[in-house]
Amino acid sequence: MKNEGHLEKIIARWGGRESSRIEYKRSESKLPRDVWETVSAFANEGSGLILLGYERVGNKYIPKGIKNAPQVLDDFSSTIGQKFNYCPVVHPDIFEDSKKEIIAIEVNESPKYQKPIYIKDAGPLKGGFKRVGASDVKLTDEDIRRYYIERMGAPDAYPVKNTTIEQLDPEALSAFKSLRKLVNPEAPELNYDVEALLKSYNLLADDSKTLTAAAILLFGKEQVIKRYFPAMRLDIIRIKGTQWGKDRDPFLSRDLKGNLLILRSIALDFLNRFFLIPFRSDEKGDRIEENAHRKALRECLTNLLMHQDYFASSPAQVIIYNDRVEFYNAGYSLKNPDEFDSPGSKLRNPSIASVFYDIKWAETKGTGLKTTIELLKKEGYPLPKYSNDTQHDTFNLVLPHPMVEGTEQVTEQVTEQVTEQVTNMMDRRAITLEFCKEPRSLKEIMKFLKLKHRPNFIERVLNPLLESGLLKRTIPDKPRSRFQKYVALSRKIRKEK
Repeated sequence: MKNEGHLEKIIARWGGRESSRIEYKRSESKLPRDVWETVSAFANEGSGLILLGYERVGNKYIPKGIKNAPQVLDDFSSTIGQKFNYCPVVHPDIFEDSKKEIIAIEVNESPKYQKPIYIKDAGPLKGGFKRVGASDVKLTDEDIRRYYIERMGAPDAYPVKNTTIEQLDPEALSAFKSLRKLVNPEAPELNYDVEALLKSYNLLADDSKTLTAAAILLFGKEQVIKRYFPAMRLDIIRIKGTQWGKDRDPFLSRDLKGNLLILRSIALDFLNRFFLIPFRSDEKGDRIEENAHRKALRECLTNLLMHQDYFASSPAQVIIYNDRVEFYNAGYSLKNPDEFDSPGSKLRNPSIASVFYDIKWAETKGTGLKTTIELLKKEGYPLPKYSNDTQHDTFNLVLPHPMVEGTEQVTEQVTEQVTEQVTNMMDRRAITLEFCKEPRSLKEIMKFLKLKHRPNFIERVLNPLLESGLLKRTIPDKPRSRFQKYVALSRKIRKEK
């Protein structure tokens, strides 16, 4: 316990009277319930001092003391780490004032990339506070948007200390230039060195040496991303059913790690393989593989990665059920889902978005989802559904499977049976591609899939994979050779139409 003189100096440093920087609270034997609101307010707005163990008498605050100050202090210190979305930096200690034990808690303003600081169980709208005069006031929608964009700048623009250009992945940088060249062969950044390229996209701090969060997330080496963003990964999970449970398929599920340039392409390749849809022909007889549902999958994946809160403690997830795909994002949508069918976007990560725009992974005017919804309607596919949870700071986008045409004319039982058959077929195709990373014979594949009917396997599994270009013959000139085997193509960065 520190002496009274030390406490006087601390109070004087913060201004003495209760104000926007000092909060006095009564605390006889336990933490006051509103202490967390004040911690949030000071962490969001300019730091402050909380003094526990005082009572207001007129215009003065009289020390009444805390009966069991060490226990109260221990309760505070052991709880704060789990209380907020990001733990604020605090300096609590026990002091003596007029021979009474009181607790003083100095709260540092949190770094810009962590704001808003809010009580985790309540979410940013109900659990986030700011300091207005001597009061703690709940954050508004506009406050939260201001923290993310106007006041603090964007989270992905945050300079990451002790990082250098050498920590970037040359393969990712090369992949970006290849993708950029496909869009604009005359783009000036194609001739830039690494430093100039990063500067052109505002991916370096003011010292022209330190990398921003966006630079690491877009181009960083995997071990560097793991060090600075340990939760940064994309989980693709296959659930054989319609409810979350024990039916996760470890053979088809993946935990993808690495920078966004590589990760997004691998994830898209995975989804393309799983949701293989046989090609169709146009009026001229030309082969068409693109469709609204595939575009929707691509758009949902892009939005997931572009708008994710990479400072959150949970990774993004793509969960594949029998009847739908769910895209789970840590970080609620800054744009109201009711406005998704209108132009415009509210960006959490504008630097990442800028790179995505220039390689045509996203649309520059925030019209990606709007266009996707229009195409789904036009081609008769089911529309996506949204769950924007500001309380728990999450966003879920659900894209139904386009499995059964005309389901309104068939019974629910028949629909479920057909749906199950379709999903089993998708599983078999996806598993075949995983199994055929090494060349396999037709007999080996059928045995692995536990299938006995050869014509059905060839028609419904093998031929669609060959026609799509995802699987190829090892002896293409002799399709019927008894030595024939099949191998899956491996493509990290895919050119999109």
